[in-house]
Parts: sequence; C-alpha cells; structure tokens
Amino acid sequence: MCATCGCGKPKASHKKTIKVAGEKHTIKQKPSGEVIVDHAGKKGKYDKINLTKKAGAKTIKQGVKATKDWHKKNG
Repeated sequence: MCATCGCGKPKASHKKTIKVAGEKHTIKQKPSGEVIVDHAGKKGKYDKINLTKKAGAKTIKQGVKATKDWHKKNG
C-alpha cells in the first residue's frame, strides 16, 4: 500500500498531469521518493527536472505547486 495516500497502488504509479504555460507537465514520484517533472522542451525533446533537489518537493502535490509557482515567477 502507498505510504503517500493509502490508495493501495505501488508508489511508482503515482503521477499527475497538468497544463501550465500552454505546455503539458507530468509530475511523477519515483519509488525512491524523488519528485520529477517531465515536460516537452525545445524541438520536442522531453526535459526532466528533479523537484526534490530544486524545490524541496516531497510529494506530488508539492511538485505541482512548485511547478506552478516557477511558471508564475518566470512567465
């Protein structure tokens, strides 16, 4: 059972897709606990950013907030 929300799914299956600044962002949590945002960068290449290291996110919910806040500040 998932320690994050008690849903019964494996931790690796947790992800949330949001649309910010006109781009699709997928926030995932690895089994190791790291929160990663995956989004389309330039020329269709996907860019992965570790939100645990960059923003201190420990949950997907914190990762969503960090992604939205970053886009508010940086346009």
